[in-house]
Amino acid sequence: MIYTTKTFIANNGERFSQLHEADEPGFPLFYPTAYILRAVRPSATHETQKVHLAVIKRICEWESSRNVDLARNFQAFKFLSAVQIDDLANYLRASKLGHKGDVISSPKYNTYVVYAAGYLRWLAQEVITDSNTRDIRDAVEAQHKSMLSKKRRKAGSKSAREQRTATAKLPAEARNQLLDLFDKPFEDLQQPQDFGPRMRNVVMLRVLYETGMRLGELLSLKLKHFIESGGGDSAYLDIERNHNDKVDSRLNQPVAKTTGRRLPISESLEEQLMEYRNDWRAEVPGVGFSDNAFIFVVHRGGRSQGKALPKTAFSSALANLKKFFRPLTSVHPHLLRHDWNYRYSKLADSLGIPYEEERTLREQQMGWVPGSPMSRVYNLRHIEEKSLEVGRKIASDTARATV
Repeated sequence: MIYTTKTFIANNGERFSQLHEADEPGFPLFYPTAYILRAVRPSATHETQKVHLAVIKRICEWESSRNVDLARNFQAFKFLSAVQIDDLANYLRASKLGHKGDVISSPKYNTYVVYAAGYLRWLAQEVITDSNTRDIRDAVEAQHKSMLSKKRRKAGSKSAREQRTATAKLPAEARNQLLDLFDKPFEDLQQPQDFGPRMRNVVMLRVLYETGMRLGELLSLKLKHFIESGGGDSAYLDIERNHNDKVDSRLNQPVAKTTGRRLPISESLEEQLMEYRNDWRAEVPGVGFSDNAFIFVVHRGGRSQGKALPKTAFSSALANLKKFFRPLTSVHPHLLRHDWNYRYSKLADSLGIPYEEERTLREQQMGWVPGSPMSRVYNLRHIEEKSLEVGRKIASDTARATV
């Protein structure tokens, strides 16, 4: 059986997705829909709901391929055997992309196991009329714990991951190439139709580089969020929480995961944003000019021309830039966020900003809540470099004094 996930936009702007059988697309699957609606949606974003559905989709595919009906089996008090749980866990871990035998990453697999266990427990409790009796409750919980036991406990050293995050930065050649592009955005271009999209792409990369904002926040920027300099104040970009935005027609709406905030930008970026807005964006057919119109739009012809740029289009644009400029091969939006934090740490050191103030300012710029664990991770670099400095001074005590 083939299953497909469809996404819709409600009248209030809320995005929701449903799981369908490919042969019967008119009606969503009952239990997965009920589970998302009642157990997941009240406390999860649409992006998280889609991950739950991706897991349930795999469970449904596993049922079909193994000729198993979980709902019917649970109604008859037949729970998954140890062999079946192993088999389902292996099915969850298999990569749908790449070659046969490839597997998904351990962190992603662990998330899938947790979500699968939650759905299986809910389904059993849903279909068994007397699920509160002690024997049934114990059986359901035993199945739940057995499923959770399939998590991979050694998904990599946490300290090693934190170290990689704290020190992640752009390679020198990538940084130099980006800075060159910021100065000469039309380098190597010949076709007139390519100038507008190139200017858009370069400005977007520069926004990510200068502010460290997330890609979802970048794609959600509207004309009203760009505030030009004046009265002695520099230009800045406003980030707003934007879940379920009614004016956003994108099914997979980019959202701001972090808190709202105001981010200053350089004078050069301000000038390029105004140039893009006034000289290139304004010429795109169908583009909007209201305060709520999105800054970055689709330039190419088609039904989406003039509308807000989707994530997939940005990914394609970045991939195209990498073909022209090989030093950008390693660049991706989140690496630019890491690099911003690296540059911020270096600047904080040079200015002698105290540790707690450095952390507070970082949390504000990144949109993290006070005391964010991520702020602590990035500040590890500061602590480690200071400890090395102290260590070197102590080690130098062993040197013989010269006469």
